[in-house]
Amino acid sequence: MRKWGKNKSGSQKYRCVVCEHNSTRKRVDLEVLHHQKIYEDWLTSKQTLTECAVTHGVTRQTLNNWFLPFREVEIVPTPVMVREAVLILDGYYVERFATVLIAQTTKQIVTWLFTQSETSATWGTLLLHMPFVPFAVVCDGQKGILRSLKTYWPSVIIQRCQFHVIHYCLLKLTKHPETQAGRDFRLLVIQVSHIKTKEHLSSWLLTYRAWYQTYKPFLKEKTYQEEHTFTGRQKWHYTHGRLHSAHSHLKNALPNLFKYLLYPQIPNTSNHIEGGTNAHLQEYIHLHRGLTIYQRRQLIALLLKKKQ
Repeated sequence: MRKWGKNKSGSQKYRCVVCEHNSTRKRVDLEVLHHQKIYEDWLTSKQTLTECAVTHGVTRQTLNNWFLPFREVEIVPTPVMVREAVLILDGYYVERFATVLIAQTTKQIVTWLFTQSETSATWGTLLLHMPFVPFAVVCDGQKGILRSLKTYWPSVIIQRCQFHVIHYCLLKLTKHPETQAGRDFRLLVIQVSHIKTKEHLSSWLLTYRAWYQTYKPFLKEKTYQEEHTFTGRQKWHYTHGRLHSAHSHLKNALPNLFKYLLYPQIPNTSNHIEGGTNAHLQEYIHLHRGLTIYQRRQLIALLLKKKQ
């Protein structure tokens, strides 16, 4: 073989002096890496497969053949060590029996885990594989998270996401509560997000306690039904069930609702995941609708990997 000029692309061309056959030396490893980069760029872009094929000057079928070896590759998180970190935990629902649990700081993704659902067992698996124990955790208060934190990280500081607490309470109360107790409690719930100092918190707690003492008998009112349980007891429910549910939710969240006043480095919401990571995942899953569940899992893992 001897050098025989250049191709249009600029690569070296060779010619056999015996059979006079022209060829180009190919690096298979570089070709595979190039195709993998094109695949990852396409997944994390807003282009369709056809538009990507036109960009690279090949047919859609050729591009799809390039992508086939990478569609079943498992993308795993890189271990990230962050000392004295504030972790934000949340789960992103992909579809039935498909959820991804995400742990991140305010600046980067730490790790993730694909599971069927959010339970204390799956959250426990994620916590056990964490390379460090954080200083504090911000979460939405899902029962599985709280139970796992109590089991595996009993000393960690927990900050409940104020947005989730307020949203749940307002959902139960509706925009126009029928009772005066409901209207007054709705004002109390709305004021939670405006508490920025310990003085504001003290004033709010005094108002809350006054409201509770005023409407305590009202909250406990029960309505009895004609039906009985199999043990013979008469069935009943709280007369003002939605108000009772909203109040119970706020009351149970209170011990972990204002930790950010003691530790300014702790955010009071999990919006870094909800509005940042989860919204980003949702946008790209919608753009690449039609992918199989495993390919969607790969897309999510790739996006999270880039945020590491």
